[in-house]
Amino acid sequence: MTTPVGGLPLESARRVVEQRVLTDTVQIFIPGVFDPDTFEQTPDTIIWEGPGAILPDHGADVTVRLTDGQGTPVGTSGRYRMLTPISAPTPTAEHRITLTEPKDPDAAGRIWTLDSVSAPAPR
Repeated sequence: MTTPVGGLPLESARRVVEQRVLTDTVQIFIPGVFDPDTFEQTPDTIIWEGPGAILPDHGADVTVRLTDGQGTPVGTSGRYRMLTPISAPTPTAEHRITLTEPKDPDAAGRIWTLDSVSAPAPR
C-alpha cells in the first residue's frame, strides 16, 4: 500500500471518498437517436452505472465590463463536476450523465452533457 508523505494511505483515502462522497448512483449513457423509418427514438445505450457524485463547480465568478464602465458580475452556475471511482470508464463528448439514485430527489432525472475531462491522477 502506498502512503503519501505525511498522509493517509491511498487505499484508505479511496475508501473514505467512496463512502462519504460517492453517495449517488451515476449513469453514463449514449442517448438514443431518432429512427426515421419507425418515427421512434431508439433506446439509450448505458455505458456504465455505479457510485458517484455530481457536485456544483464553485469556481470564482467572472466580472465583465460594460461600455458604461460598470462592472457586472457573471455567475458560473450551471457547471458541475462528476466524480466516479477510478475503475469507472472516462466519458466522452457523445455521452450523457444522469443520476439514477441521488441523495437529493430534485436531481433525479436531470441530464448533464460533458464539457471537458480532467486527466486522471497517475496510478
